[in-house]
Amino acid sequence: MTSEQDLRNWVRQHLGHLLNVAPETVALDRTLSDYGLDSVDGVLMAGELEDAFKIEVDPAVFMTFDTFEAMIVGLASALQSRA
Repeated sequence: MTSEQDLRNWVRQHLGHLLNVAPETVALDRTLSDYGLDSVDGVLMAGELEDAFKIEVDPAVFMTFDTFEAMIVGLASALQSRA
């Protein structure tokens, strides 16, 4: 089962790679646009999340939640309720 921490680690790694920064420096209390990313980046990231965790991720999730952390908690909660 995918945990919040698994998602958190993946998001930090992914954003670190995109932004060319150390993953531990990625603040999750931010949004896509805070990092200069757009909806295309959100669609790509949703697809990569789906591949990595074998889950369905609507790209709108990046606009639904205020921050990456809120998105992570929301995704983990949705996954847990399906289990």
